[in-house]
Amino acid sequence: MAELSLAYKVRSYSTGTLGRAICNARTHHWVADGTNGDEVGAGELFLSGIAACAVNMVERIAHDEEIPLEWMDVGVESYRDPDKTPGDISLYDAIRVNFEMWGVAAEQANELVDTWKRR
Repeated sequence: MAELSLAYKVRSYSTGTLGRAICNARTHHWVADGTNGDEVGAGELFLSGIAACAVNMVERIAHDEEIPLEWMDVGVESYRDPDKTPGDISLYDAIRVNFEMWGVAAEQANELVDTWKRR
């Protein structure tokens, strides 16, 4: 196996307040709250990372393949089973990723999403 190179490095640390963490990436810092906190939740940050990655990757694929993608919107939703054992909220039962694209035909949009899924 080839030697791997570091792609990203992030950290989070406790604040002394239950359910609140300070996160950082490079020189950027932000607060991540647990469930029902005032700040953006860790799960929301996780899902926004998926959405941002999808936007950036699909835009790059379209650019490289000279597909005239004008604009896109990616929404990510997570779902949990309400009948699960109370307190077991660390797992999602379903995640749905919705792509909306402008400037491309439906067939091109479907191919862009299929390429994203394969990567």
